[in-house]
Amino acid sequence: MDIKEFAKSISGKEYGYPQFTKEEIETAKENGFVIVYGCSDDLMEFEGSIQDEGGCFDGGKVYFNKTEVCQDETDRSAFDNYSNCINAVWDRDEDENGNMITWTYETEIPHEIFMIYEDGEPYCRGIVFSIDDVK
Repeated sequence: MDIKEFAKSISGKEYGYPQFTKEEIETAKENGFVIVYGCSDDLMEFEGSIQDEGGCFDGGKVYFNKTEVCQDETDRSAFDNYSNCINAVWDRDEDENGNMITWTYETEIPHEIFMIYEDGEPYCRGIVFSIDDVK
């Protein structure tokens, strides 16, 4: 399965827990994909080839490597081992219909996007990327 096809297959879900099925997470792992999406008002979730989460209350940057998220945001030297970054954006971006999206993401890592809805309204424009593109 290619990454574009995978992102399309998980797009359109309603927000909930667990967000993805065991089969979808296993497919991501088998293909070397990482799914990133928002949870609540303070978490960036990683599923698939990376299983972790990072804090980003009201948005912010989360640093990670090929296996885990940097959990020590106060120790700047810790970031030497976490050279990848995703910026979580809270309540800034809109969909093509002008509806506010609670969570969106910015990164230089090549990725595909997918949507999660809450009560039919845009909640999260998540991303999927290949672990091979992570430094």
